[in-house]
Amino acid sequence: MPLAIKNLPPLNALVAFDAAATSLSFTQAAAKLFVTQGAVSRQIRLLEDNLGVTLFDRTQRQICLTHAGRDYHQQISGALAQISLATQALQNPVVDTQITIAASHAVASLWLMPRISDYSRVYPDVDIRLLVADSVFEADVTDYDCSIGFSHSEPTGVRVEKLFNERVFVVSSPDFLAQHQGLTPAQLLATRQLVLDNPMTGWFNWREWFLGLDMAPVVPQHKVTFSHYNMLIQAAQQGQGVALAWDYLLDDYLATGSLVKAFDQTLETQAGFYLTTSENGSKKTVLAEFCSWLIDNS
Repeated sequence: MPLAIKNLPPLNALVAFDAAATSLSFTQAAAKLFVTQGAVSRQIRLLEDNLGVTLFDRTQRQICLTHAGRDYHQQISGALAQISLATQALQNPVVDTQITIAASHAVASLWLMPRISDYSRVYPDVDIRLLVADSVFEADVTDYDCSIGFSHSEPTGVRVEKLFNERVFVVSSPDFLAQHQGLTPAQLLATRQLVLDNPMTGWFNWREWFLGLDMAPVVPQHKVTFSHYNMLIQAAQQGQGVALAWDYLLDDYLATGSLVKAFDQTLETQAGFYLTTSENGSKKTVLAEFCSWLIDNS
């Protein structure tokens, strides 16, 4: 169907109408568009004059759409959204040789970075962009192609793969364990605990670990508290105390012996670490290949 230019109302007026119709408030529409309430009101009046139709009933304290306004908004809202998506796609074209990965600080530094290094040796023509954030699954999905993070339940995504379950046990440096040789697990836990204090991560702490294993909580003589898990693990390597370790994240540390299991008790939960693909990422052939490679090398 050919475009009838004469039937198109002013675009700014349509945008103002869409914002006001969505919120049913000229004030909220103005805040969303970073203009004054008067400017929104003028744009909508301009649109009504252009169409020859009243779009809002202004007789009540709170504005509401007329029947014509409701029908019109249903028709134009999808079109405006499509224009926005098309503009975004034009300004940010898909680059099939670049992958943007979102991951938490702990996952990025402890687990992902060694694998990216291995991947880059096998696929040197693929560029990797790493987006690090505490709360990965709350990040804007338009910013990344895939994300890797911890979640208590399966997150949403075009493709979702559980990389591994949550398995948690106690670790320390070999020297710290040797210094406290002969202590029972409860006595060892009473020496010095390294504590993670970051509510954004969603990971549990000592209290939940004791509860999950049905163990009596052990109150330590001393504790050191950290805001990031990476720092906590560095402190454990330096022999500053015992720490909770997430399996798979610390494979390399356990393999090299810089950290050792303090004793055998391990808690496994239904939570885990997930790989999710965004809508943008699903369009990239190279991302599908990367995800398959990462799963095979997890």
